[in-house]
Amino acid sequence: MMALLRSRTTMFVLVGIVVAGLVVSAAIGLFNSIGTAPVGGTAPQGGQGGAPPGASSEPDVPDVSALGDPPSGLSYSSDPEADIYCEQQGCGRLVTVGAEEGETPEDSTAAVREIYEDLLDRDWKIMLPSDVEDPEDLPLEEHVLTDGTVMVADSSPAGADGPTVLLLIGSGPQR
Repeated sequence: MMALLRSRTTMFVLVGIVVAGLVVSAAIGLFNSIGTAPVGGTAPQGGQGGAPPGASSEPDVPDVSALGDPPSGLSYSSDPEADIYCEQQGCGRLVTVGAEEGETPEDSTAAVREIYEDLLDRDWKIMLPSDVEDPEDLPLEEHVLTDGTVMVADSSPAGADGPTVLLLIGSGPQR
Protein backbone atom coordinates (compact mmCIF):
# COMPACT_ATOMS: atom_id res chain seq x y z
CA MET A 1 0.00 0.00 0.00
CA MET A 2 2.80 2.45 0.89
CA ALA A 3 4.54 1.70 -2.38
CA LEU A 4 1.34 2.57 -4.24
CA LEU A 5 1.11 5.95 -2.43
CA ARG A 6 4.75 6.73 -3.24
CA SER A 7 4.22 6.09 -6.95
CA ARG A 8 4.32 9.13 -9.22
CA THR A 9 1.53 7.78 -11.35
CA THR A 10 -0.77 7.47 -8.36
CA MET A 11 0.02 11.05 -7.28
CA PHE A 12 -0.72 12.37 -10.79
CA VAL A 13 -4.05 10.50 -10.85
CA LEU A 14 -5.02 11.82 -7.39
CA VAL A 15 -4.05 15.41 -8.28
CA GLY A 16 -5.99 15.11 -11.56
CA ILE A 17 -9.10 13.88 -9.72
CA VAL A 18 -8.89 16.71 -7.17
CA VAL A 19 -8.39 19.38 -9.85
CA ALA A 20 -11.24 17.99 -11.96
CA GLY A 21 -13.49 17.98 -8.87
CA LEU A 22 -12.64 21.61 -8.11
CA VAL A 23 -13.34 22.69 -11.70
CA VAL A 24 -16.67 20.84 -11.81
CA SER A 25 -17.67 22.23 -8.39
CA ALA A 26 -16.81 25.81 -9.47
CA ALA A 27 -18.75 25.40 -12.73
CA ILE A 28 -21.83 24.11 -10.90
CA GLY A 29 -21.63 26.99 -8.42
CA LEU A 30 -21.31 29.51 -11.25
CA PHE A 31 -24.32 28.14 -13.12
CA ASN A 32 -26.41 28.06 -9.93
CA SER A 33 -25.53 31.66 -9.07
CA ILE A 34 -26.39 32.84 -12.57
CA GLY A 35 -29.75 31.06 -12.41
CA THR A 36 -30.70 32.59 -9.06
CA ALA A 37 -29.31 36.11 -9.46
CA PRO A 38 -31.63 38.72 -7.87
CA VAL A 39 -33.37 41.23 -10.10
CA GLY A 40 -31.22 44.30 -10.70
CA GLY A 41 -31.87 47.82 -9.48
CA THR A 42 -34.22 48.78 -12.31
CA ALA A 43 -37.48 47.46 -13.61
CA PRO A 44 -37.49 45.05 -16.52
CA GLN A 45 -38.69 46.51 -19.79
CA GLY A 46 -42.06 45.31 -21.05
CA GLY A 47 -42.06 42.61 -23.72
CA GLN A 48 -38.55 41.35 -22.98
CA GLY A 49 -37.40 38.22 -21.25
CA GLY A 50 -39.44 35.80 -23.33
CA ALA A 51 -42.80 36.83 -21.94
CA PRO A 52 -45.73 35.48 -23.93
CA PRO A 53 -47.42 37.95 -26.28
CA GLY A 54 -49.92 40.11 -24.47
CA ALA A 55 -48.35 39.43 -21.06
CA SER A 56 -46.63 42.30 -19.32
CA SER A 57 -43.28 41.65 -17.64
CA GLU A 58 -43.30 45.06 -15.95
CA PRO A 59 -43.49 45.00 -12.17
CA ASP A 60 -46.69 45.94 -10.38
CA VAL A 61 -45.55 49.29 -8.96
CA PRO A 62 -48.01 52.07 -8.16
CA ASP A 63 -47.65 55.40 -9.89
CA VAL A 64 -46.92 58.58 -7.93
CA SER A 65 -50.55 59.58 -8.46
CA ALA A 66 -51.51 56.84 -5.96
CA LEU A 67 -50.45 59.27 -3.21
CA GLY A 68 -52.93 61.85 -4.46
CA ASP A 69 -52.21 65.55 -4.36
CA PRO A 70 -49.33 66.52 -2.07
CA PRO A 71 -49.92 68.79 0.92
CA SER A 72 -49.74 72.51 0.26
CA GLY A 73 -46.20 73.69 -0.40
CA LEU A 74 -44.87 70.24 -1.38
CA SER A 75 -44.59 68.31 -4.64
CA TYR A 76 -43.93 64.68 -5.64
CA SER A 77 -41.66 63.52 -8.44
CA SER A 78 -40.41 60.16 -9.65
CA ASP A 79 -38.62 59.03 -12.80
CA PRO A 80 -40.90 56.36 -14.33
CA GLU A 81 -37.96 54.10 -15.16
CA ALA A 82 -34.99 54.99 -12.95
CA ASP A 83 -36.85 55.17 -9.62
CA ILE A 84 -38.26 51.63 -9.66
CA TYR A 85 -36.34 49.14 -7.56
CA CYS A 86 -37.01 45.41 -7.47
CA GLU A 87 -35.86 42.76 -5.03
CA GLN A 88 -37.09 39.27 -4.27
CA GLN A 89 -39.75 40.65 -1.90
CA GLY A 90 -41.26 42.85 -4.61
CA CYS A 91 -40.88 46.18 -6.34
CA GLY A 92 -41.23 49.72 -5.14
CA ARG A 93 -40.99 53.26 -6.47
CA LEU A 94 -38.89 56.01 -4.89
CA VAL A 95 -40.72 59.32 -4.76
CA THR A 96 -38.75 62.50 -4.19
CA VAL A 97 -40.54 65.15 -2.17
CA GLY A 98 -39.78 68.73 -3.05
CA ALA A 99 -41.07 72.17 -2.28
CA GLU A 100 -43.47 73.66 -4.82
CA GLU A 101 -40.71 75.92 -6.15
CA GLY A 102 -38.70 72.80 -7.13
CA GLU A 103 -36.36 73.14 -4.17
CA THR A 104 -36.01 70.66 -1.34
CA PRO A 105 -37.89 71.05 1.94
CA GLU A 106 -35.83 72.52 4.77
CA ASP A 107 -36.80 69.87 7.34
CA SER A 108 -37.26 66.29 6.09
CA THR A 109 -38.91 65.08 9.30
CA ALA A 110 -41.49 67.86 9.20
CA ALA A 111 -42.19 67.19 5.50
CA VAL A 112 -42.75 63.45 6.09
CA ARG A 113 -44.94 64.22 9.12
CA GLU A 114 -47.03 66.64 7.02
CA ILE A 115 -47.45 64.07 4.22
CA TYR A 116 -48.38 61.30 6.66
CA GLU A 117 -50.92 63.47 8.44
CA ASP A 118 -52.44 64.41 5.06
CA LEU A 119 -52.70 60.72 4.08
CA LEU A 120 -54.22 59.80 7.46
CA ASP A 121 -56.79 62.58 6.96
CA ARG A 122 -57.71 60.84 3.67
CA ASP A 123 -58.47 57.55 5.48
CA TRP A 124 -55.11 55.83 5.04
CA LYS A 125 -54.32 53.38 7.86
CA ILE A 126 -51.17 52.74 9.90
CA MET A 127 -49.54 49.32 9.54
CA LEU A 128 -47.65 48.36 12.69
CA PRO A 129 -44.86 45.81 13.05
CA SER A 130 -45.92 42.69 14.95
CA ASP A 131 -43.87 43.69 18.00
CA VAL A 132 -45.55 47.12 18.33
CA GLU A 133 -49.06 47.34 19.73
CA ASP A 134 -49.60 51.10 20.01
CA PRO A 135 -48.90 53.56 17.16
CA GLU A 136 -47.76 56.06 19.79
CA ASP A 137 -44.74 53.81 20.50
CA LEU A 138 -43.18 54.83 17.17
CA PRO A 139 -42.60 58.30 15.76
CA LEU A 140 -44.99 59.04 12.89
CA GLU A 141 -42.08 59.08 10.40
CA GLU A 142 -41.34 55.40 11.18
CA HIS A 143 -44.87 54.18 10.33
CA VAL A 144 -45.90 52.44 7.16
CA LEU A 145 -49.24 53.67 5.82
CA THR A 146 -51.65 51.92 3.48
CA ASP A 147 -54.91 52.64 1.76
CA GLY A 148 -55.50 48.93 1.19
CA THR A 149 -53.81 48.78 -2.21
CA VAL A 150 -50.72 50.99 -1.84
CA MET A 151 -48.17 51.16 0.97
CA VAL A 152 -45.93 54.16 1.67
CA ALA A 153 -42.89 54.41 3.96
CA ASP A 154 -40.32 57.09 4.69
CA SER A 155 -37.12 56.14 2.89
CA SER A 156 -35.13 59.30 3.59
CA PRO A 157 -31.45 58.72 4.34
CA ALA A 158 -30.83 57.96 8.02
CA GLY A 159 -30.12 61.01 10.11
CA ALA A 160 -31.13 63.36 7.32
CA ASP A 161 -32.35 66.47 9.09
CA GLY A 162 -31.54 68.28 5.90
CA PRO A 163 -33.37 68.54 2.63
CA THR A 164 -33.45 64.96 1.31
CA VAL A 165 -36.96 63.52 1.52
CA LEU A 166 -37.70 60.19 -0.15
CA LEU A 167 -40.83 58.06 0.11
CA LEU A 168 -41.05 54.44 -1.01
CA ILE A 169 -44.38 53.28 -2.39
CA GLY A 170 -45.35 49.76 -3.34
CA SER A 171 -48.31 47.45 -3.69
CA GLY A 172 -49.96 46.90 -0.36
CA PRO A 173 -52.13 44.20 1.14
CA GLN A 174 -55.26 43.55 -0.84
CA ARG A 175 -58.59 44.10 0.91
